[in-house]
Amino acid sequence: MPFEPTIVIIPLVSALVGWATNVLAVKMMFWPVDFLGIPPWLGWQGIIPANAARMGKYAARTISSKLLRLRELFDGFDAGAFVREQLAGPVERIGERVLAELSAHADALGPTQTAALTPLVRAELERVATRILTEVGEAIEEIVDIEAIVADAGERDRALIGELFLRIGRPEFRFIKRSGAYFGLLFGILPMVIWELSPSWWLLPVAGFLVGYATNWLALKLIFEPVNPLRLGPVVIQGLFHKRQRQVAEAFARLVADEVLHIDNMVRGMTSGAAGERLFGIIDGAIAELIARYRQNPLTQGLLTAAQWDELETRLPTMVRAELAAPGGLMYTFTQHTIDVYGELHGRMIDLDAASFEGILRPVFQQDEWKLIVVGAVLGLGAGVIQTLLLL
Repeated sequence: MPFEPTIVIIPLVSALVGWATNVLAVKMMFWPVDFLGIPPWLGWQGIIPANAARMGKYAARTISSKLLRLRELFDGFDAGAFVREQLAGPVERIGERVLAELSAHADALGPTQTAALTPLVRAELERVATRILTEVGEAIEEIVDIEAIVADAGERDRALIGELFLRIGRPEFRFIKRSGAYFGLLFGILPMVIWELSPSWWLLPVAGFLVGYATNWLALKLIFEPVNPLRLGPVVIQGLFHKRQRQVAEAFARLVADEVLHIDNMVRGMTSGAAGERLFGIIDGAIAELIARYRQNPLTQGLLTAAQWDELETRLPTMVRAELAAPGGLMYTFTQHTIDVYGELHGRMIDLDAASFEGILRPVFQQDEWKLIVVGAVLGLGAGVIQTLLLL
């Protein structure tokens, strides 16, 4: 049987199929963000957007349990020193508002009395702030709920989790796309030889199915395996993700610190929901104690009537809460100076064991991974059928 030059298209088409199916696999992980089609069965939504809440929880659990251990971070936290060194501005602003409230109700409070009360009010507020931050430090894992903050950030920006994984794993996703062509070309050589020896109508569809399946499966496999460097003669093989642990650690820490656990999200999480209730409970208790001391202090007890002291006790927590969440306020300053998200994540992630490190990105591939592989196989089958029609 004479050699048919046209059969050289078999490995070339195989390379094209391998490349195209792997590119499509990556696209299907992230896009579309919203379900496209007729829900729930006829259509598609990117695997990561469809599972963003679950993946966000997993990522948050990994961060809180292995990378950002708040309890350890606040061991030995000196609230008094922190108030004196970092919170002079917020304490002074609250003090001015307290004095303004007293002046508005107390007719006898003139400049001399105000000057005498100013250091007293400041000292009392420093004591209150110290008590608040001491209790916050003791209950830090309740007040800074990492899982809730990540979930909230994901709900407000549905593409955020996907963007996070895409940017961290960009080299791995690039490898998936390119490797499809390399593996496809390699896997296409054997079908070409068999076709030359004995052309059969079923050969290329079966080969296309296997190429589409194998290129997707192998590319996903090589990202994570082998975990540890494996020497094969002069060649050292290691899963791409593990090989880049230091680079991934830097990218992950930077992205999480800048896009997810940045100061606005942290303060929002600390002052809302169950965490906010816990925080405000601490604040209300401290303020109630402050007002009780004012009522008993000879310098202040006669300034207001009992009804006016009751009104101030109601209004003061509102004033403090407004200052609490304001940019440059107590909680912003507290979060900025005590929780180094980037430094903690980066340092701990570099030191993670292989299994824990792999767990950061692996769920992206594992969730519905079989669908991506099957799609590749079906597209390969279709390409094989077309090749057969052209060659026979």
